[in-house]
Amino acid sequence: MKASKTSLKGYIKRFVMLTAGLMIAAYGICMTVNSQLGISPWDVFAQGLAFKLSAITGNTYTLGTLTRWIGWVVLVLAVVLREKIGFGTIYDIMIVGSFINFYSGNNLVPAPESLSLRFILLIAGFVLWSFGVYFYLAAELGAGPRDSLMAALSKRGLPVNIAKNAIEAIVFVIGWICGGTVGIGTVIAVFIMGYLLKFWFAVFKFDLAKAENESLLDTVKNIKKLFAKA
Repeated sequence: MKASKTSLKGYIKRFVMLTAGLMIAAYGICMTVNSQLGISPWDVFAQGLAFKLSAITGNTYTLGTLTRWIGWVVLVLAVVLREKIGFGTIYDIMIVGSFINFYSGNNLVPAPESLSLRFILLIAGFVLWSFGVYFYLAAELGAGPRDSLMAALSKRGLPVNIAKNAIEAIVFVIGWICGGTVGIGTVIAVFIMGYLLKFWFAVFKFDLAKAENESLLDTVKNIKKLFAKA
């Protein structure tokens, strides 16, 4: 990690990038939801598992509950694949849902009725969402659980677009088989998100496989050193 990134100014810049990236990504997610053209592959997966578990146990499981459970399971898988758990990893789990609730609860995202405008909203949402993912990953403070899995595959030689698309195709199929709701937006997401991420990475010359993500422990140690010197 370069010294400039671990200076006080460096950390302020990176924390701003992390927060802004997650805020942008959350807004993009809300745009895709408001298009009413289909939920994301991971949401199809969570919804499908919720249906299956409810049928098996007789209990009711919400989409939010399964989403959190899946997040923790994927996080464990990312650790097994030797991805670092950073501040951004925990922040992603804790804050993205809050941003989504804020945008939705205050009607800050357009909700057009015409099919053509809904389709435009969907595509614009994917573009914004993918840019937000790039922006927070560029802070190199750790990736969210699902993006950590993508990063792990990327570091093993799989192009980022293929890694992203493959993961989302797998969870999409499993969720669909389990009874998750699928729309045209879901299918588009499977194929487009990986390429959009690859586009943003290329534009800003960001190589996910070479990203020097900082573990949460290293971040805490470095910040303590900065305050000790002050």
